[in-house]
Amino acid sequence: MIPISKRLQKFPEYIFSKLAKEAKKVELEKNRKILDLSLGSPSFPPSKKYMDKLKEFIDTSGSHLYAGYGATAEFSQGIITWYKTRFNVDIKNDELFPLLGAKDGISHIVMALTDEGNEVLVPSPGWPGFTGPALMMGCAVVPYNLTEENDFKLPLDEIRRKITARTRMIWINFPSNPTGQVATLEELKPLVELCKEKNIWLLYDNAYAEVAYDGYLSPSILQIEGAKDIAIEVGSFSKMYSFAGFRMGWIVGNAHVIAALAKVKSQIDSGLSNPLQALSAYAFTNPDTIWHKKMISKYEQNKNKLIKVFTELGLTMRNPKGGLYLWAKIPDRYSDSYMYCRELLKTKHILVTPGIAFGANGDRHVRICFSSDITHLSEYI
Repeated sequence: MIPISKRLQKFPEYIFSKLAKEAKKVELEKNRKILDLSLGSPSFPPSKKYMDKLKEFIDTSGSHLYAGYGATAEFSQGIITWYKTRFNVDIKNDELFPLLGAKDGISHIVMALTDEGNEVLVPSPGWPGFTGPALMMGCAVVPYNLTEENDFKLPLDEIRRKITARTRMIWINFPSNPTGQVATLEELKPLVELCKEKNIWLLYDNAYAEVAYDGYLSPSILQIEGAKDIAIEVGSFSKMYSFAGFRMGWIVGNAHVIAALAKVKSQIDSGLSNPLQALSAYAFTNPDTIWHKKMISKYEQNKNKLIKVFTELGLTMRNPKGGLYLWAKIPDRYSDSYMYCRELLKTKHILVTPGIAFGANGDRHVRICFSSDITHLSEYI
């Protein structure tokens, strides 16, 4: 057999691809549709206002042409306006770039900022998308611990101890996937100062910036003075506007990092399409606040229903202020999170994500997505 890349041995299959296969197998065996609470896909439909505009943009002359390698003038102005309005942060044209979804930027930024043998610090538990690409590029992944005892907050002293001469970058993510924990500017500021002191890149995943509850308002890392010296921020339209399947995102921050990522992506794709860049700009500058309130209200209702159901099943969890997930602790009788998930899948036909997928600290937990469609929840419980 002709060899395939040895690189494939460095990283596992993406967890949600693996879970989808397991769920499909049970569906076929039981002849019953699985209630999927694993993947953070928004069930709440996009605003009709935006969908009508997208149709107009698609019908515009030239919409089928390549958009080019970078942002259109519309997209740039849209994101500049939004950051100024939302965060009072000034963004320049060379400090932004459109992405084919946030995952696009998160995966390819490693190619732009690291060399083989560098170290990348990631949260444990944390989104596996921070880890796989680093392993793929031959980096060493160094987890820092988000623990129940510390309320899943940033462990600044531990992060300082784990920084070495080989450390190139640190990933942080608030509101957090999977824990739902949030952070204030006061909590983030010492990490910005540490990264400036150690001369390492700080990468902030802010995909859930507009998915918050109980009056909480997510900050931008770029609100901190001097953050642009070492930081970039990744954003996503997937959860903010329910545009998940359109694959739309952005990255803002340090201009040198933006230029490095742009060079990598020039070899990989041909840019975000003209209609989707136009939709991005329109959504940024024409907020549908009524639709957004309805979406948040729906997710809050789902959240409260699922907290009640899974509490009755013996799990314990906090009520998160941000994101789309419940981070639930499994009963002691289960040896690990995979064991719990397999039993739930086979007995209740409900799929949740085993916490071990998010790092060693997740093995006594599962992640339950409350943006899923739970209309028929009572039929499974």
